[in-house]
Amino acid sequence: MHWADEVAGKLVERGGSHVIETGTSISGIPHVGNASDIIRGDAVRKALSEEGADVRLIWVSDDSDPFRKVPAGMEALKDYLGFPVKDIPDPQGCHKGFVEHFAEPFIESLSKFGVTPEVYSGTSLYREGKLLPQIKKAFEEREKIREILNKFRQEPLPPDFVPWTPICSKCGRISTTKINQVDGLKVHYTCQDSDVSGGSVKGCGHKGISHADKGEGKLPWRVEWAARWSHFNVTCEPFGKDHAAPGGSYDTSKLISKEVFGWVPPEPVVYEFFTLNGAKISSSAGNVITPADWIEIAEPEVLKFFMYKRLLKQRDIDLTKIPNITDEYDNAEAAFFGKNSVPEEEGELPSRTYALSQINEPKPLGVPYTVCAVLAQILPEGNKDLAVKRVKEMGYKEFDEELLMRRIKAASHWVARFCPEHLKFTLLTEKPAVELTALQVKGLHALAEALNENWTPETLHKKIYETARGAGLQPTELFTAIYRALIGKDKGPKAAAFLLSLDRGFVRERFLSF
Repeated sequence: MHWADEVAGKLVERGGSHVIETGTSISGIPHVGNASDIIRGDAVRKALSEEGADVRLIWVSDDSDPFRKVPAGMEALKDYLGFPVKDIPDPQGCHKGFVEHFAEPFIESLSKFGVTPEVYSGTSLYREGKLLPQIKKAFEEREKIREILNKFRQEPLPPDFVPWTPICSKCGRISTTKINQVDGLKVHYTCQDSDVSGGSVKGCGHKGISHADKGEGKLPWRVEWAARWSHFNVTCEPFGKDHAAPGGSYDTSKLISKEVFGWVPPEPVVYEFFTLNGAKISSSAGNVITPADWIEIAEPEVLKFFMYKRLLKQRDIDLTKIPNITDEYDNAEAAFFGKNSVPEEEGELPSRTYALSQINEPKPLGVPYTVCAVLAQILPEGNKDLAVKRVKEMGYKEFDEELLMRRIKAASHWVARFCPEHLKFTLLTEKPAVELTALQVKGLHALAEALNENWTPETLHKKIYETARGAGLQPTELFTAIYRALIGKDKGPKAAAFLLSLDRGFVRERFLSF
C-alpha cells in the first residue's frame, strides 16, 4: 500500500470524523520544505475522501513564535529579534505585517497545487480565546506537565515552572520575559536580556503582568502542539523527522495530549527532509525555492509526485535536473495509463503516487521535458499550432495540447534560470564558420537525405549511429558535426529529438550547405 493509504486505513479504523493538521513557522520565506507538511497531509485527505470519510485539512500559521534569526536579505529587521513574528512589520510595506507578507502568497500558491486547507493564525487562537480551555487546563495541570517534560530533559524544570511565555507589554518582545510568580491566569514577569539563535536580545527591564486568558503570550511549543490537537480534534499530523526523534516534540506532546488534555494523539506522518542543490533548505541562508518558484519551472503535479514517494528517504531537489525529476513522473504516468510498467522499489508505488498527485482528471502528456526545453528555444513563444505540429512530427501522437503548452512554458523558464550550459543553444539562422572534416561533411549529407523519411527520436538516434559508421566516423564525430552546423557548439540537446523539432527543409539545406 501507498503510505497515504496506510495512514488512511488506520484513521478509518480509529473512526469518527478526521482533522489533518499542518503548520508553518513564518520566520522567513516559506519554501517547498515548509510545504511538505501540508502537501503530504493533502495526500492523506485525498485517500480518506476516497474511503468516504469526513475529513478536514487545516493549516496553522505559527505566528506567535519569536523572531529568532534574521533571514538573508532582511537585515533591516535585526531590531525585531525576540518579537512574536506576528508583530513584525512587512519588510516591503505592502501587507499589514511580516507574516501576511509571506503567508498570503504561500497559501495562494498552494491552491495551484490543488491544496486548499482551512487557514488559522496561531496568534488569533490565543487572542480570540479559542485556546482558553486548554490554557486553563495547562495552568491547572502544570505540575503534571512539568513531570512529563522532565522525562525528556537532562536538566529538570524548576518546581515553580509555569507553561506560559509572556509578551512584554512595554517593548513587545516574547523572548525576553522571565516569570516571577503566577496568580491564577495572571503571570508576573520581568523583561530581561536573553539570547536567540540570531544573536543577543536586550530586555527593557519592565515588570508586568501577562493575562493568559487574554492571549498575552503563548504556551511552550510542546504544550501548544498538544493543546491544538485537543482544540481542533486532530487525528493526523505530518511532520519532519526532527519532531519524531526519541524524546522529541511528538513523544512529549502525545503524553501531554493524553494525560493533560484527554485527547488521543494524532496519527503521525513522519518524513525525511529535502535538500536543495545539495545543501540544507534555509531561509536564513537564502537557499530556498518556494512553491510559486516551482510552478514557474515545472508542473505542480511533479512536485507532489516527488513528495509522495517513500517518506523516510532523503532526496535532493537539484534544479539543474528538473528534466530527470519530471521523467520519473512521466514514467509513472505511462504506467498509470497502461503504456509501460515501472519497477516498484520497496515503498514506491508509481501508479498510485501519480494518481494521488493529480489536481484534475488525469490526462496523458507523454512528451519529455527535455523535448519541451528544446522547443522552448526554437519556437515562437505561445505558438500552439507550430508546437503541436513539431511534436507530432517527432512521433508523439497522443498528448493533451494544453498540458504540452504548459510544459513548454515552464521549460522556457527553466532554460533561462537553471539549464546546464550544454543544453542551452541559439539556433543559427546563417551557416556558421565552423571546421568540419571531409568525413563529417559526408555524414551530414547522408543524414540530410535520410531526413526525408518518417522518424521517431528513438529510430533517428539509431540512424545517426548507422550513418556515422557508414561515413567512416565515430558516432561522437557526427554528433559534433550536427551541433556545429546548427548551433555552433560541440555539444547540445539530444540530437535526434533536436533534429525532429526543427523544420526538415531547414535542416537539410543547412547540412547540404557544407
